[in-house]
Amino acid sequence: MNLLADLNPAQREAVTHVEGPVLVLAGAGSGKTRVLTTRIAYLVGEMGVSPEHILAVTFTNKAAEEMRGRVVKMLDRDGRFIRMGTFHSICAGILRREGNRLGYDRSFSIYDGDDQLSLVKRTMVELNISAERISPKGFRARIEGAKHNLMTPEEFANQAVDDYEQKAALVYQRYQKSLEANNAMDFGDLISKMVFLFQAHPKILARYQNRFQYILVDEYQDTNHAQYMLVNMLASKHRNLCVVGDDDQSIYGWRGADIGNILSFEKDYPDTKVVKLEQNYRSTQNILTAAGHVVAHNRGRKEKTLWTDKGAGEIITLFEALDERSEAMTVLDKIQTERSQNLRALSDFAILYRINAQSRSFEDQLRRIGLPYVIVGGVRFYERKEVKDILAYLRIVANPNDAVSLRRIINVPRRGIGPTTLGKLEALAAEKGVGLLKAIKMAGKMEDLREGIREKLGELHELFRSLMARLKDLDVHEVVQEVVERTGYLTKLMEENTVEAQTRAENVRELVTATEEFFMRDQDASLTGFLEEVSLMTSVDAWDPASNAVTLMTLHSAKGLEFPVVFIAGLEEGLFPLSRAMESPEELEEERRLMYVGMTRAREKLFLSRSHWRRRYGAGMGCLRSRFLDEIPTELVEVEGYGQGDWSPKRDVQADDSRLTGPDDEFTPRVGVGSVVRHPKFGIGKVVELSGYADDLKLTVAFKDKVHKKLLARYARLEILR
Repeated sequence: MNLLADLNPAQREAVTHVEGPVLVLAGAGSGKTRVLTTRIAYLVGEMGVSPEHILAVTFTNKAAEEMRGRVVKMLDRDGRFIRMGTFHSICAGILRREGNRLGYDRSFSIYDGDDQLSLVKRTMVELNISAERISPKGFRARIEGAKHNLMTPEEFANQAVDDYEQKAALVYQRYQKSLEANNAMDFGDLISKMVFLFQAHPKILARYQNRFQYILVDEYQDTNHAQYMLVNMLASKHRNLCVVGDDDQSIYGWRGADIGNILSFEKDYPDTKVVKLEQNYRSTQNILTAAGHVVAHNRGRKEKTLWTDKGAGEIITLFEALDERSEAMTVLDKIQTERSQNLRALSDFAILYRINAQSRSFEDQLRRIGLPYVIVGGVRFYERKEVKDILAYLRIVANPNDAVSLRRIINVPRRGIGPTTLGKLEALAAEKGVGLLKAIKMAGKMEDLREGIREKLGELHELFRSLMARLKDLDVHEVVQEVVERTGYLTKLMEENTVEAQTRAENVRELVTATEEFFMRDQDASLTGFLEEVSLMTSVDAWDPASNAVTLMTLHSAKGLEFPVVFIAGLEEGLFPLSRAMESPEELEEERRLMYVGMTRAREKLFLSRSHWRRRYGAGMGCLRSRFLDEIPTELVEVEGYGQGDWSPKRDVQADDSRLTGPDDEFTPRVGVGSVVRHPKFGIGKVVELSGYADDLKLTVAFKDKVHKKLLARYARLEILR
């Protein structure tokens, strides 16, 4: 078998240059997996290298198994002796044999994220640090970051600069002692302990240097400092290190990846052979050219220009939408058109977005038109924990006998109400023959409960009592806002100050927006009606990921995948790029790389979309288009939709007659502040405020008893009296 027959010249060079350090800059879709697998097969089949002397490091187990399968097929022999796997799996295997030097035996446990969080919480209790005031997840993130940077608890403590850092250092120190006492390691330990082992025992390092004489590392741009140190320690003797990656696809800085590792490789190894893989086998030239212009605005990158022999292809389409609802409708209309005109399957389409909360508008529209979909790397909007938590509160307000929902949130956010207290309440409910909520009301007289617990239970009962009493006066989105505010749910998430918590907070805000939209479009905009709609939407929605369905995912989840047709939604300043990236040149460049990754997922057609207005936490906000759109050559983009191709940000509209026209001219210029209108449900009222215009025109109307309602013009069905 001629291993090199199907390789282009650059790929062949990357495969056959086997001695000394090699940096393979593999552009998107340029066949890096083929290069890695062929290089391994070439080392064994052509150069006579023993499989035991090869180490191949990947970032996912799936990638490792795929590579192993390809190598076995090329060599036509057993691939068991090729050491191939993730950093964590390789280190775990070595530490099973060598960990006794660090005080661990072969049976040590490996703690996952949930185990780590549980141990952090227990540690905080031991140190008398309130989990209500300081987030355990925040401490866990600091510990993970310290281990990524090879900082011991003592070194971390020495660098603590404020009270929070000092508390984090105390937690780290005791947490680590607990791990050792439990004969356990977390994911960070698997890498850092390997480095510490090699530093403390040079003979052990030498043994593994002699074993792994040829080292290959995939996705090198995603390595953190600990992984960087480990790789270079192993490679320092024979120096046959081949790293493959693309600095333009480094998008995991928020979890410790250091793009400097790939950018400085030639400084670490001055005799490096650099090979650029620039021929793309995935996308059309117009897509590649557009993506290249975007990422070229980054200063911290290696220069490369992707090309393809697939032809120019179609130019990119930009949808200018009024708001996120019309954005979702436009995207799905285009999917329907593409299906009918080009006979495409639903699985050909992927909708990508920056944050998980954006999926909600697409999910709602997909359900309404009856198209199946699957979410990759996440869960459906209404099935996310934080969304289900708030929905549980709403279900109790609507149905006080819903004990299942009450059990879910009785200690969410944390109130110190554990299983023991819950057991006592359930026993009281059984004894008195009442529901769990009524038992909570009686908790004030339970002498076997601590006073602090009785107070928390009293506050919880009062929350539900007051919401139930006011339910007839509150709209569904007002109920949600009260739950979020009075429970402190959103505040607790923001205090965690982690990327995960910020994403979850966005989902809570998006739920508020969803309830507001429901109120504006549905005549029976009751809490029960909303809960019923949500239940019907999600009860039988378990689509098989392998079935013919539209794919929804975040841009981060899309890395490594490809689709014939890709939509990238929400291209607005503050959303993509995220607002926090504006404060850091490094974070802004990572956002731009994320845009590049998203664009290069498309094989044949790329659609981009943005909204001029977007509702976030119940408020409509004008949106500026993303700077990334300005970085695409105008000749490569055709603009459709709202604004008729005008790329300028939507102007701020003052109180003039031009905004007083709704869809199909259902409102006339006579409507304005002071107009008297009749609503089919709320009766006669007076318009006291206007906001937005056209399809986004909102009227605030004062009805009887000075009750103010905010109505979306296109759904309001108002009769103008004068």
